[in-house]
Amino acid sequence: MDNEKTFDNLPVEMISHIFTFLKWEDIKVASSVCWSWYNVTIQPRFLKNEVICLRGMKNDKMIDVLKIYTKSLRPFFAFCIVFDAIGPNREWVYTVWSFLGGKVVYLEVFVPVKCNDGILPALLNVTKQLKVLKINNLELSSKEELYKVNRLQSLEELVLYKPELHNIDKKKLLGIIPKQLRKFCLIDMQNSNFIIEDLTEVFKLCSSHLVSLEFFGVDVTLAFMESIASLNMKLKKFALSLDYDQGPEVILPLFKTQWPLVDLQLRGERLTYEHLFAITNNFKDLQNLSVTGKSVSSFEVLVGIAGSSFNSLTKVTKSINSLKKLRTLCIGVERSGAYKPLY
Repeated sequence: MDNEKTFDNLPVEMISHIFTFLKWEDIKVASSVCWSWYNVTIQPRFLKNEVICLRGMKNDKMIDVLKIYTKSLRPFFAFCIVFDAIGPNREWVYTVWSFLGGKVVYLEVFVPVKCNDGILPALLNVTKQLKVLKINNLELSSKEELYKVNRLQSLEELVLYKPELHNIDKKKLLGIIPKQLRKFCLIDMQNSNFIIEDLTEVFKLCSSHLVSLEFFGVDVTLAFMESIASLNMKLKKFALSLDYDQGPEVILPLFKTQWPLVDLQLRGERLTYEHLFAITNNFKDLQNLSVTGKSVSSFEVLVGIAGSSFNSLTKVTKSINSLKKLRTLCIGVERSGAYKPLY
């Protein structure tokens, strides 16, 4: 039996050539058959831009899996790591990850359990070529975690989901974010007005490079909007969601900017067709436009059909038609997180 020639005993180059005839879904299935096939499927020609998700593995298994990637010829990697199932023993972070971290350009981290043992700094401080970082459930991380992270010099995109005030104090983000940051997204952070100075300083630092800002579920204030509107940025994308108690005056500074926006997303209960007119008059290069409310009545006010007159609806239609570069349009109602286009 030892001398029998089986498929998995073929040279890696030959197996790799055979796998090129498979669809990506079939390659993923093949990768779970045996370690030799798995080793083939992590070659650069197959991974491309795929994100490798690591979860449900204890420390020893994580080390074994990551060692395989350290042997790969692929020049870069994208990882999604879920800490809940990995367990308390995280030796892999301090051993094999230090050899692999230099090739990681995309990293998404889920922290659904208390994370107070310095694992985030250990993970990030050796990931020196990181371009995209997404941290989920940051409120479960201790206050000291981000203070221990060195400046991420190569970072271009940062997404923070559910950070809390004790995680992001004044000047903390400024010590992590490099000047060349291009995209910033903040999701589900209440009382964000308490860190307005920190965020403003971050945007000042990155103003010449930023092309995208997104705020969802954030207590954005008029003062905050005025502060970022005063910066000389060249934003291509801007997204903002307003809570029920946030008035539409919060977005007024937006119309004083000279941002060359091509993608604009606004969500709010009290937006009106006048705001829609201001959008179409100020941002003629828009290619993607989404303006949504949270009720049918807000939609009627937005498009100007509240009551019996449809004159405003005609004006809205003409103003939208003036956007010659527009490709996608959504004017609708948000229901349970989903957006129902009505127009």
